[in-house]
Amino acid sequence: MAQSSKATARLLDKAEADLVARSQRGAIGALADDELRDLAAKLRDRRDKARDGARRQKREMRGKTEPKGAKPATDNSGTKGKADALTAALKRIGAERTRRDEKAKRPSQRSLARKALALKQRQNAVERPGSQTAGKGMRPVENPKGAKSGALNDAGARPAMMRAKMARRSG
Repeated sequence: MAQSSKATARLLDKAEADLVARSQRGAIGALADDELRDLAAKLRDRRDKARDGARRQKREMRGKTEPKGAKPATDNSGTKGKADALTAALKRIGAERTRRDEKAKRPSQRSLARKALALKQRQNAVERPGSQTAGKGMRPVENPKGAKSGALNDAGARPAMMRAKMARRSG
């Protein structure tokens, strides 16, 4: 669940609050890749420390381990909230790194336009004739399977002849 900025500021110390602020939406875009990597490493260290502290406090509350301080912990919600805030910052950094990687993989608009122009020029070169003359032009291609026009043994010739014969008789 998202936390308000006041609640987050109350949970974190000054150095952690600065790290989380650098991972916010506006500031994260201005960071270089190596700065982003360093920020992720620092946040990961702080998150692991807070998570381990929350687990230790939980064990103290259940009586599974000896208290680290003078008296055993009675609540670990603050330490758990700190770990959650740092985890959210790490997720933002991971999303930004993924976005940058995807952007680097995509071809640029310039390369796409050049590719489209090359395809268009290649297509136009195929469609245009090499000279201005018509050449031989279109020629009919005869079907070797079909009967010659007017042949009596053509498939439709016999019924047509019978109809013509019947028409002459009745007329």
